[in-house]
Amino acid sequence: GCNAGYTTRAQQLDIQCGSMPELIHVFSAGNNGTSDCGYGAGAGWGNVTGGHKHSKNSIAVANLDYLENVNGSSSRGPAHDGRLKPEVSAVGTNVLSTSNPDTYVYKTGTSMSCPGVAGTFAQLYHAYKTLNSNNNPPSALMKAIVMNTADDIGNPGPDFVHGYGRINGLKAVQTIEQTRYLNGSVSNSGVNTHNIIVPPGVRKMKVMTYWHDYQAAVGAGVALVNNINTTLTDPLSVVSNPLILNYTPIASNLATPAAPGVDIRNNHEQVTINYPVAGTHVLT
Repeated sequence: GCNAGYTTRAQQLDIQCGSMPELIHVFSAGNNGTSDCGYGAGAGWGNVTGGHKHSKNSIAVANLDYLENVNGSSSRGPAHDGRLKPEVSAVGTNVLSTSNPDTYVYKTGTSMSCPGVAGTFAQLYHAYKTLNSNNNPPSALMKAIVMNTADDIGNPGPDFVHGYGRINGLKAVQTIEQTRYLNGSVSNSGVNTHNIIVPPGVRKMKVMTYWHDYQAAVGAGVALVNNINTTLTDPLSVVSNPLILNYTPIASNLATPAAPGVDIRNNHEQVTINYPVAGTHVLT
């Protein structure tokens, strides 16, 4: 079925990610792109298949062709409570794959785009281990890097069709090699700040805050437990909010491009600035 059992299956995965912080689950978004699975916006929205794919700490993958067009069968978000799903996209159309018995055939579906993303994660884990004394990375960090370095396609910013965009393994590994990331913790009702130095000539700046979130209560209407809000203040004291989507169950709203605002649904928030001012930007 479309979203059968999402409350318990998604929670089970969120518990597992909490107890195994190096583990990342990568799922196909599903091939119900034209179905009506009861989100409320009619056919073509809210049809990510299987409850486990709705979990906060995993990744669901959309299906693209080689020209970066989304396949019509690729399942769309939002998740049951309005969260962004899928998170990223990859080629899954006309992919040469093995088949029984002992042959190769061309296959199409999110079951083709998903293993491509899983394989990219494996390479990124290897790169991190090579640079960090053979230690595995936190999966929260790796998920953040993959989402934030994806090539934006479709509507500007994240959207319920492509997620943050097409996975870009080169940009992701460069982020790891150049240590362009920060780790930290924040107490309840606390505030953290981090300084980010931006050199002259930058055309686009993307900063993401991500955290693996604790599992919600069974049957909770909103899955988010810890709501961490992000802003970015530039050297001229201009404050930017993250990009958020309208998750109201109306088709035209779900198709509207993301706009800056306060996110109350997701455990990831991305601030995007075109041609940022050089100098010290403060992430709060």
